[in-house]
Amino acid sequence: MSLQWIAIILGVLTVVGGVVGIVRPELVKRFAELFPRSTVPAWVFTALCCFLGAKEASAMNMGSVDVIKPYIPLIAIGVFAASVIYMKELLAPRALGGFLCLIAVPITKIASQSGEPLFQVLVTIIYLLVIYGIILLMSPWYFRKFYKPFMESEGLFKAAAFGKTAVGLLLLVLGIFVY
Repeated sequence: MSLQWIAIILGVLTVVGGVVGIVRPELVKRFAELFPRSTVPAWVFTALCCFLGAKEASAMNMGSVDVIKPYIPLIAIGVFAASVIYMKELLAPRALGGFLCLIAVPITKIASQSGEPLFQVLVTIIYLLVIYGIILLMSPWYFRKFYKPFMESEGLFKAAAFGKTAVGLLLLVLGIFVY
């Protein structure tokens, strides 16, 4: 995938999320209230984490333990099953945090090797998401703590929705005209 398509996809997703926040804020607020204890998003993000982790593990040089590379897909499936069955605190924010950390690897690799002008804009956004992902991995209750001020203040919520839309439009412009 090219940097152009990554920026366009992220831009579209961000614009859609921002516009939904502007037009139907009650949907976003309801989702934010239900997300922390939702099992289906936790399973989906955990599956994505296992897939991305397996992909990265297969690509790296493991030295003397390279012999396990053919078994990495099976190990990933086992990790997913064990996570879903045995992790009592498999929370959606924690799984989201892991996903944000893992998805940054291929995106920053593609961006840094692209040689495109202003690739640092996308990398900066991704690194901010990585920082948020690390926070969620270590302390998933920060998901609620983070969005609480936005839920309590209508003005702050609208400003965040407009800001998110603006960032999405920036990514779209970069994806279409620069990258």
